[in-house]
Amino acid sequence: MSMSIIQRHLRRRLWWVKEARYEAQRYRFLADKTLHPRARRTHDSPNVLVVSLDSVAACHLGCYGYGRPTSPNLDRLAERGIFFENTRTQANWTKPALASLLTSLYPSVHRTDSQGETGDRVDQAARQKANVLDERFRTAAQDFQDAGYATAAVSNGGYTHSCFGWARGFDYYENRGGGLKSCQYRLLRWILQQPAKPFFAWIHAWDAHFPYLDRPPYNRLFVNRRSDFVLNSATRHEINQGRQAMEITALEFQRGLFDGAINYLDKQIGSLLHELERLDLLANTLLVITADHGEAFLEHQFVEHTECLYDEVLRVPLIFTGPGLNLGRRIREQVRSIDIMPTLLDLCGLSPKSEIQGTSLVNRIQGKPSGDSLAVSETERGGGQTALCDGRFKMIVRKSDHRVELYDLEHDPGEKQDLAAGCPELKTIMEAQLVSWESQTMACAQRYWQEASEQSVELDAEVVGRLTDLGYLE
Repeated sequence: MSMSIIQRHLRRRLWWVKEARYEAQRYRFLADKTLHPRARRTHDSPNVLVVSLDSVAACHLGCYGYGRPTSPNLDRLAERGIFFENTRTQANWTKPALASLLTSLYPSVHRTDSQGETGDRVDQAARQKANVLDERFRTAAQDFQDAGYATAAVSNGGYTHSCFGWARGFDYYENRGGGLKSCQYRLLRWILQQPAKPFFAWIHAWDAHFPYLDRPPYNRLFVNRRSDFVLNSATRHEINQGRQAMEITALEFQRGLFDGAINYLDKQIGSLLHELERLDLLANTLLVITADHGEAFLEHQFVEHTECLYDEVLRVPLIFTGPGLNLGRRIREQVRSIDIMPTLLDLCGLSPKSEIQGTSLVNRIQGKPSGDSLAVSETERGGGQTALCDGRFKMIVRKSDHRVELYDLEHDPGEKQDLAAGCPELKTIMEAQLVSWESQTMACAQRYWQEASEQSVELDAEVVGRLTDLGYLE
């Protein structure tokens, strides 16, 4: 066993030790009744809590039609909340996807979709530097902060480490390890120590990210047969390049681990809801559950998420619940991750203070027909790719070889039948839509980037170690 594998194994064991320690601290802290009087936290404005679950694909949740019982708590939340059936993220990996979530801008504008990658590999020299969210871009946290909200974010580090620019607008930002269990404890501790003012908070949890959680009992819930095949950054790359096969037993084992990890996250969501209700916070809190991207399991000959723009990667969950919402509503029209923050600001009576590309979903939430939003997703990986979807038809353009794929998602949701060659008129219409979007997005980018300089960050050992654990670096 190589030293890098041993180090990764030890880091993952340490992660679970931290989880157990945070659990004990959480119960001791929440038992301190002196922190719980609600009178000093009374205010009229709603609180806002956004929980983004890394890699959680919509197609692996029961409320989106999945056959396995992976998500009972999220399913119940979808039934009584505002459930968006068709949400697409703007990027297929964490850094640009979260930048789009926080700024309501496309990756072509905020330009965080770069770290010197070649394909989905990062070499020793390139990994020491990464583009960050430039200071010229405002986040929704800054808008809430300017409106008098207390603001906090808790993450597990990696590409959500504050060094990438995410801390802008947050009074409190924590990068410590652990998972959603420790994140919720640390956030609740912060909330209970705040004065009488509303809060805007964000949690990002990596528990379902590759390499998948392999810990009892979650590694047995959906696994019928274990496999000795090791899916790591090297084998993932070989599979995605078509140089290595993956047998069905190994694939189902990995899928079972992934589903078990989602079930673990779902349990923590249930715990978070229980604590918010017990502390008399849930009724006045706008809660949003979403994901940065999904995950592939050879639906289109790819594993993980960094290489393709098919819907197993781009279609993400989106559930709203909280005060002032017409709960129990299912929204079938297509929406986008860049629409989330404008919606939250609108629900709180606020407006973005900078140019954005997303739109508020309040009209849809109120039952007013608005139609599908045009959704575009981008990545520089795989030679550069763009996916455009109008709600029914979807086009994928690969810049490296100018290949175009075209799908009718109404009749072919699995994207199995490419219509590009047989429907030239539809292809022309979709290409015109893409040209129009590119023109508008380029104009927006030029308004932001009047000065050409870009910010980058030197990755310290802690960040490199966490990204290695997550399979991004070697």
